[in-house]
Amino acid sequence: MSTPSSPDRSGEALSDTSSIDELGHVVDVTLTRVVSTPEPGFLVGDTYRVERELGRGGMGVVYRARDIWLDRTVALKLIAPTWGDALAEQKLQQEAKALATLRDQHVVQVYAFGRHGSSYFFAMEYVEGRSLQAILDDYRERQSLLPQHRALTILSRIADGLDAAHARGIVHRDVKPGNIVIEEDTGRPVLIDFGIAQQSSDPDPETIEGTPIYMAPEQAGLGADGIPGGPWSDIYALGCVAFELLTGRAPYLERDVVRLLYAHRSAPVPLASSVRPELAPFDAVLSRVLAKNPADRYPSCVTFARDLVRAGSPKAAPTPSSELPPPSTRMPGENPVRPLRVLAVDDDPAFAKFAAKAAELALKGRSVRIHVARSGQAALDAARDEPPDLVLLDLDMPDLDGVDTLSHLRALPRGDHARVVVLSGRVGPQERWKFAVLGVREFVAKPIDLRRLVDTIDGIVERAGWGAAPPP
Repeated sequence: MSTPSSPDRSGEALSDTSSIDELGHVVDVTLTRVVSTPEPGFLVGDTYRVERELGRGGMGVVYRARDIWLDRTVALKLIAPTWGDALAEQKLQQEAKALATLRDQHVVQVYAFGRHGSSYFFAMEYVEGRSLQAILDDYRERQSLLPQHRALTILSRIADGLDAAHARGIVHRDVKPGNIVIEEDTGRPVLIDFGIAQQSSDPDPETIEGTPIYMAPEQAGLGADGIPGGPWSDIYALGCVAFELLTGRAPYLERDVVRLLYAHRSAPVPLASSVRPELAPFDAVLSRVLAKNPADRYPSCVTFARDLVRAGSPKAAPTPSSELPPPSTRMPGENPVRPLRVLAVDDDPAFAKFAAKAAELALKGRSVRIHVARSGQAALDAARDEPPDLVLLDLDMPDLDGVDTLSHLRALPRGDHARVVVLSGRVGPQERWKFAVLGVREFVAKPIDLRRLVDTIDGIVERAGWGAAPPP
């Protein structure tokens, strides 16, 4: 079966007729696996009712489905393996068990694994949001670059998740922007699609799978001294993602897949400064993470992310998540064990008080603590002391505007938990797209209609699952 790919497709098995566009994206892919497509309403595993297709790739198809017993939405991935031996099936089951025990807020949670006909399925956490690839496409369309501070925070968070997976012996094998989702409401970066992951104890996979523009040479079978793919391959792939987030393009731009794979093996590592001279401080870090020999790379994703962040802001770097105090164990959707904290940020004191009043009305009957900040810096100072649950944020402020303020806030402890409403006289499409990488979905135009703002906050409360009663 042959089908054009999209940036969000994952796990493509590539033929020698595949090609790469000028940005390094696969534009023609031959898929080697076929999964029978259940119709909407079909029940999988006597538990998951299929609602609609979310995407497909070489390893199978992903659906939005409903767990009929627990009444929750899940992402359901059906996998059609090409093998038929019992040992391979056992390895897949072992991997499923390892994934099910993995708990990290930046890695998609696996709920269940089972058989469906001749296929297998994973039931996973459904992360509502946009892929980082789709967000990057928006920036490219507007000839713009992802805010550097936000890019470094995303890389740090995903590095934490990957190291957590590696600690359990799990290798992702397809780390790329299309497999990173920025969750709506929270801005939480989440690594998804472990459908082609393998136990790191499996040194010799029979097939080459992944996405060539992010693929380490050893994963393509081109490593020196017979070195197999492993956690070091994910580190390399994360380095490729970092190069793309910072420069706006992939490290290697060969249009032919075979040449691209050999470029990863033998072409000189490109310097970020050759694309954007101001990125010279990142050159040494990216050259190390993209080293041809795994032994020359960073020992972990977190050590790479730490050096990357330090190179980006040596004097006032946002602290990588790996160096932050441990975040709350509360997962999104659970009630806080303290008063809800609301942060209203506006350089106009009248508007700030108005926004705070709307929050008070919307959260009536709940235990609430409201703080008003007159600038982005004051908001960040307040957020460091008391991480907010809800931020009412003015877009147009001197010094740090709304985008910059929220970008820094997301890097703070529990910054990926805050829900945000952007308030501005300019909330059209030209402004809204900039906030997708920060997970913002709610905008209220100035002059503010009190009822509209109260209703917006009510919707956030319902989605967040904060409940009708004050938290304990």
